[in-house]
Amino acid sequence: MIAAPVRKAARAILCVAAAGVAAFYLWRMPFGEMVRSLRGAQPLPLLLAALVYLGPNTAAKVRRWASLLDAVPRRGRGLGSFELARVLFASQAASNLLPARAGEAVRVVELRRRGYGTTGLVAAQLYEKVVEAASLCLLGGVAAVVARIAIFHVPAWLPALAGATLVLLLFVAARLGRPLHFGRSAAWAHSFAWSCAADLADAAVLGLCLHAVGTDLAPAAWLVVLLAINVAILVPSTPGHVGVMEAAALAALLALGTPPERALAGAVLYHAIQIVPGTALGLLPLPRVRSLA
Repeated sequence: MIAAPVRKAARAILCVAAAGVAAFYLWRMPFGEMVRSLRGAQPLPLLLAALVYLGPNTAAKVRRWASLLDAVPRRGRGLGSFELARVLFASQAASNLLPARAGEAVRVVELRRRGYGTTGLVAAQLYEKVVEAASLCLLGGVAAVVARIAIFHVPAWLPALAGATLVLLLFVAARLGRPLHFGRSAAWAHSFAWSCAADLADAAVLGLCLHAVGTDLAPAAWLVVLLAINVAILVPSTPGHVGVMEAAALAALLALGTPPERALAGAVLYHAIQIVPGTALGLLPLPRVRSLA
């Protein structure tokens, strides 16, 4: 097992490296023009983006998580959707304010207080990561193939193949993990369906943010850019992936022919929608959630 100081040092190095790469990539961007694009952003699409994020996107993420938790052994009753949303926002706030995805630990700690076993929670969290990757790769890959979009010299069919492989892996792994009943209850399949819904809603948030600054891309392109963003933030880096997410979105949007100032402005607005509402709501629920334990 790797010692804790070594893990902390490795995480710190990853954060610094990610921030350095993002800063280097963003260094030559036209920030003056980006600011003008932000000032001229249309408020209605941004309002709709926030509503989609807080409504359909969050609801689908909660149900994706809840579908797996239903198969995890626990003492007493499980958390309802509203309570799970509270914990989800709290975990997002922790990840946005602290490095190394601290929110994942928050989710485990808070649900242990409600009688869930640690082993089951960790297994469900790992399953959720694979489910999330499977749905995003499959949707983004199919969108890339249908729209004939290939960026970063990656064949359009490759993400779709990766997504299909991950779905197959989930199917097989669910039957091997019998103590958690993921296969018998079809928990992974329900979670995958909700994950697809969450990705489509998230892509709509991105599309609305781009529309707000005058960039209209096809929905298939939204999914491809969303896939590029999520690949970039796989490795724990800066708190809230500040800089890293913008650099990834910018690179993908530039590859699709979007003007730099609008690409960067859209990326900043999308990241703001991801961080600000969730962090604000996430700072409120923990005392209430703990009082329910």
